[in-house]
Amino acid sequence: MAASTNQEPSILAVLDAWRDWTSTDTTERPRLGKLLGEGSANRVYELQPMRHKVLRIAQKSHEVSVNRSLQEIVVWKFVANEGLAPTIHHHSDRGDAVVTDRLSFDGVSADEHANLLKRIHRLQPSASRLLLTDVAETYRAAAVRANSFNTAIDLLSEPIKSDLEQLDSESPVFCHNDLSTENIGWLGERLLAIDWEYAAMGSPHFDVASASEGYTEDERRLFAMSALENAFDEDLWAAASRAAPLISFLWASATNDQETAESLRGVIEGHYLK
Repeated sequence: MAASTNQEPSILAVLDAWRDWTSTDTTERPRLGKLLGEGSANRVYELQPMRHKVLRIAQKSHEVSVNRSLQEIVVWKFVANEGLAPTIHHHSDRGDAVVTDRLSFDGVSADEHANLLKRIHRLQPSASRLLLTDVAETYRAAAVRANSFNTAIDLLSEPIKSDLEQLDSESPVFCHNDLSTENIGWLGERLLAIDWEYAAMGSPHFDVASASEGYTEDERRLFAMSALENAFDEDLWAAASRAAPLISFLWASATNDQETAESLRGVIEGHYLK
């Protein structure tokens, strides 16, 4: 799928500044190639003729991100400087259009995934604090406004409050908070993480549970023990394993992703309505 000729001003500004970031890649103004990926927050386009770079443009359909575009850029640059994220070669003044390296998204083992998460947890950037109790309420309120909150679960129930408060009381570390396998890829032999809009200081057990939602239950436990090492705690892991699908459900409801919300509703009701 080729890019529309009616391009956003931020895209045009970045492409017009091509001499600042193309180096010796090309002697002509780059243009957008095919659409490589699209989510609720961003679209990613191939850049021609230098196909080893991509342009990411924000297209947020929601206002529930932890980091706005320029805040994400600050975090992203810090992590890239530590060798755990692709380099930002150029970005628009608002931070909504970014030129970065093109990664390969295949062949990542669970051990490599866990090791990347472990390295992220060791970083010490200046980042905001993410409290799951606040996140849950923010998402719930947004879902109610969108008329898409569909569950019998009471977020003020004692089991939910207990899980979220227990995780919020954990010693915070720097977390990606959305490190699924879709958000990690290879640049040569380096495994890197993308999409830092939810990165903040928070619960490492929740970060691991969120990152491993695509794994089986047994795989998730092994993944958690590998990523958390001596910090692994049975009670915190149990709470995080329940809280991760709950937060995902609330996020899907808040962003009107009804398909995802419906797929998770039975899971969280099974956890909290027993």
